[in-house]
Amino acid sequence: MPRDQILTFFSKYIESELGMIYSESNDFQLQNRLEEIVKLHNFANIGELYQSAQKGITGSLRQLVLDVATNNETSFFRDPKYFRAFENLIEKQIKGDLFSDKELRIWSAASSTGQEALSVAILIKELKQKYASDLSFSILGTDISERALEKAREAKYFQLEVQRGLTTPQMLKYFTKNDKDMWVASSELTKHIQYQKMNLKDAFYPHEGFHFIFCRNVLIYQSVESKIKILSKLESSLVDGGFLILGVGESLIGLKQDYETIMLDNAVVYRKKQKILKVA
Repeated sequence: MPRDQILTFFSKYIESELGMIYSESNDFQLQNRLEEIVKLHNFANIGELYQSAQKGITGSLRQLVLDVATNNETSFFRDPKYFRAFENLIEKQIKGDLFSDKELRIWSAASSTGQEALSVAILIKELKQKYASDLSFSILGTDISERALEKAREAKYFQLEVQRGLTTPQMLKYFTKNDKDMWVASSELTKHIQYQKMNLKDAFYPHEGFHFIFCRNVLIYQSVESKIKILSKLESSLVDGGFLILGVGESLIGLKQDYETIMLDNAVVYRKKQKILKVA
């Protein structure tokens, strides 16, 4: 049976805008997300949404489609083995065995509602205290979703959200409860983090020379062509010897050869190969 024309239309639109592929096996998920758009934008049904989209997807509707299309599933310290690997690397930096730079620059390239960036900040803070280190760091969080970024900037989370990944001591040390029963991240964390809207399909990437880039659970939704383009631009944003951290089920096999594969604490991370200067 041919694929429903409405689902075909939106799946092609999302792929063109974000590079994300909704295959026919994901039609149920796409259908649910379109129904969410119907409710949020006050359409009568998906058919009316489709008719409106035929005239052009612009303004608030475009942003809503892109927001809802992305998978903003996240949690604090999601996939712990990657944070154990990151902890291993930060300890090396504190001991002077990694980078010569005085400030570490970290990019959370699909930051969603902010849990990943905050987890990174908590981990570094804990290690700074453990080793009495004066290590300086900054974190850039980017995402295509305005809704996700708004929540990330507010840094306010429900009880169930903070319980997903944080220990009770971490909650009490780095968050306070407000009068609406929301847990608010301390300025001791948020002062290190800046958020901005960004589509990883954009031509221009930040070039601050990052030491670490977290780009987790993004490539898994991309076509091979999009993966290669994104990886190439991520590489250009890393310092020589910088680290790329992907998600579970993601790898560079068959995609890029400019990284060294490293196994740390049962997690695979990728280190950008350092350029060898030729001596005349």
